[in-house]
Amino acid sequence: MNKGFSLMEVLIVLALLMAGFGIGLPAYNGIAVHKEEERFFELLRNDIYFAQSTAYHSEHPVTVFFRPDIGRYDVGENLFKPLLYRKIPKSVTLRPESNLKEISYWKNGAVFASGTIRFSTSTGEKTIVVHLGKGRVVFSE
Repeated sequence: MNKGFSLMEVLIVLALLMAGFGIGLPAYNGIAVHKEEERFFELLRNDIYFAQSTAYHSEHPVTVFFRPDIGRYDVGENLFKPLLYRKIPKSVTLRPESNLKEISYWKNGAVFASGTIRFSTSTGEKTIVVHLGKGRVVFSE
């Protein structure tokens, strides 16, 4: 009596495993893209607050510059010497309907201009609304 598996049984098991991986892998990639976008917007929110705080404490204007041509945004007093910069994920694009291309703060922490920045993501549109006055910034969910 033979206690091993036949070639046909092994091939059937392998085919079932490959089908399971074939279904699960694209779903995992979608989840990974979504998580990357969530991390990006969380960092962006923190960097906007950092820009406002830095402007207030340094008593110099600080701006968050969106640079879609090179796929990043910079935070600093000017484009040539940023305090920090971050990559924008490939699945996130700045929409041309946005009426702001940067968020700038005066030395007292108030914004230069109000407006809306619109992003296209894998799950739809996200917006950042900048209000005049104290520099309140609202993110859509």
